[in-house]
Amino acid sequence: MLQSMHFTYNGKSSRDMGVTLVHEGGLYKDIFLPNRTLKEVKVNGKGRPYFKGVDINPLSFSLSFFIEEWEDRNNLRAISRWLFQDYYKPLILDFSTEMIFYAIIEGNSELIHNGCQEGYVTLNVRCDTYHTYSPLIPNYLEVRDSLSEEFFNEGDLDIRPQLKITKIGDGDISIKNELNEQEFILKGLYNNEVVLVNCENEEIMSSFQKSLNRYLFDNHNDVWLDFEAQTSAKFTFKGNFDCEFYYEYKYLNADRPIYDY
Repeated sequence: MLQSMHFTYNGKSSRDMGVTLVHEGGLYKDIFLPNRTLKEVKVNGKGRPYFKGVDINPLSFSLSFFIEEWEDRNNLRAISRWLFQDYYKPLILDFSTEMIFYAIIEGNSELIHNGCQEGYVTLNVRCDTYHTYSPLIPNYLEVRDSLSEEFFNEGDLDIRPQLKITKIGDGDISIKNELNEQEFILKGLYNNEVVLVNCENEEIMSSFQKSLNRYLFDNHNDVWLDFEAQTSAKFTFKGNFDCEFYYEYKYLNADRPIYDY
């Protein structure tokens, strides 16, 4: 990961900013697994504590970059504005462009230079969670009575999809994961109603929410769709609706890119 030379942050390339990642000698030290802390309770007289689970800390690492053509570009302020964000923004390293960190710069940062406009910056990166994401993967489906589609979760962790449902005619819809038998059901939808569903955040929003003060929590059976890691699952869609079915893989680490020669 840290052997990358360039990166993209908040949609802007380090190449365009005249910035190149650097490494200070020796072997690279990459994150292998996220930092975890055991939650245990010790009881007097017992040598074995009670295990209560695991806390997983968000990814955190340092990056150092050299400022190219500093004297000619005169762009320290532009670089500062680029990196000084108020919330997590997508960070993509060129070693693996299919892996996205949602990151923010935290703590102290240092500009180390020789006084002749040659130098490098070291800063700390903090991510919003302990894994990386793939780009959002869309699937566009036309469901007329019934439709079955098979998807493969190539990531390292379980995921939950996002849905955009456009209802055709009044009625009910359902989506079932045949592998684990979870069935997501929405009842009593209106013709042309558009429903946005985020299974990860357990959120549902209707396009009629503002105009008709319509909320769909009572129309939902409170089942969300889980998609297990490294498995292929068949999803059965029932009803009459168009569906945009999105998901993101979650990765714990990066494999070396494979090239065809």
